[in-house]
Amino acid sequence: MSWWLGIVLALGFAALVTPAITAEHWLLHFDTGTIAEKHAAPFTVRAPMTGYGNLRIGGGVVVARGEIATRDEAAIADAIAQATPRGPLRYAAFFALTFVLAALFTHHMRRSNKGRLLRVQIVSLAVIAVLAAVMKAMLLITALSALVVPLAVLAMVPTIALDRIVGLATGVLAALVICLLAPFDIGLALLLLVQAATAGLVIAEAPRRRWLAALTTGLVTTACTSATYLLLSYLTSGHAPELRDPLHSPWLAAGIGPALAALLTPPMIPIYQLLVGEITQSKLFALEDLGHPLLRQIAEKAPGTWQHSLMMANMAEIAANAIGANGRLVRVGAYFHDLGKSLSPRYFIENLEAGETSPHDLLPPEVSCDAIFGHVTEGIVAARKAGLHERIVDFMHMHHGNGVLEYFWARCREQGNPQDFTIERFRYPGHPPQSRETALLAICDAVEAASRTLQKPDAAAIDSLVQRIVYGKLHLGQLD
Repeated sequence: MSWWLGIVLALGFAALVTPAITAEHWLLHFDTGTIAEKHAAPFTVRAPMTGYGNLRIGGGVVVARGEIATRDEAAIADAIAQATPRGPLRYAAFFALTFVLAALFTHHMRRSNKGRLLRVQIVSLAVIAVLAAVMKAMLLITALSALVVPLAVLAMVPTIALDRIVGLATGVLAALVICLLAPFDIGLALLLLVQAATAGLVIAEAPRRRWLAALTTGLVTTACTSATYLLLSYLTSGHAPELRDPLHSPWLAAGIGPALAALLTPPMIPIYQLLVGEITQSKLFALEDLGHPLLRQIAEKAPGTWQHSLMMANMAEIAANAIGANGRLVRVGAYFHDLGKSLSPRYFIENLEAGETSPHDLLPPEVSCDAIFGHVTEGIVAARKAGLHERIVDFMHMHHGNGVLEYFWARCREQGNPQDFTIERFRYPGHPPQSRETALLAICDAVEAASRTLQKPDAAAIDSLVQRIVYGKLHLGQLD
């Protein structure tokens, strides 16, 4: 995604979030938010950790909405209002601050192959903006602590569905924005950042048991956030927090937030995947069925290719699970990656009968190249026509990358290259792998094909073959 699109997204995000941050000041501006003695408070007034007596971490409540304000409460509310800057400069400052945070977010997301996608960034910023509006309403209407929000969901769900870069960036940005919704409180900021960072770092990418991963991460995050609250409370007041009002206790809220996040994460993953265009587990289960019409087509029309795909699927899934990648996605990708070969099976040696002449023996090298390349381009067309998810189509597009078909390029040169072709004429019409899963399949595809030529396929020979193929692809920039 271009940098200027990131700037546009950041500006839009700031325009959406700033009104939520400054909502109570709009109320005061229109004389609907004045806290008066012996009158019911029109909204909940909160104070930061320092500067207002015994109010504690997490945006201590001065007076809750609907409560009759005492003289002291009205005085504190008025002091907070007087100490807070007003006018256009306040809104401009919040707009600039949220713009900078969002711009840094979009810049950081470009480090992730999935996070750099415009759709992912739009969804992430939109979700945080909606959360900010809901959270601000909760802070104004109720006396609940800001820590009760299940912020860790925004770190865990993207990490599981996409990767850790997206998860951490989304969680940290959400934490910083929520801090701005209440009177700025360094303790609240630290606690929310601890919650987001712990959840984003502890949760596994693409775990096989999502509920177990979410619950484990929730427990760890609850422990870390609660312990951090205890330490901050002791450092600021000299004693542990009291539980005289458990319902509104920030300490309990510090533990409840991550616990709620653990319960919400698994059911939220499919929804998030649909929003960002990622394939869901239920869809993968359906595509894993060997009775799928396209898989039956490969097995019937290109049986040699189908056997190759099955062997690749087993190999690639084991490798994916070993490095924490999505093994099921790789398996399904392996099943479908050579779909195009079923449209012209005789151009591929694994589908020829013993002793059968290869059609390439009678074709010019460039025509043979077009026939081989067709299994990529025609396979993609067939897959999209059948409605396969783009994450599966990626395996067709990337399993050869944009490497050169060396055999036919060499044949062309041996024949004198009468038409003066360049090497680009023999380059695959694909794209280098853009994820761990597509990279694994590209390596396994080359290894499985090359291993058939080994005269002595023992462990040492196979290990040497794998190293040569991996280093070769690295050298050619296919795994960048």
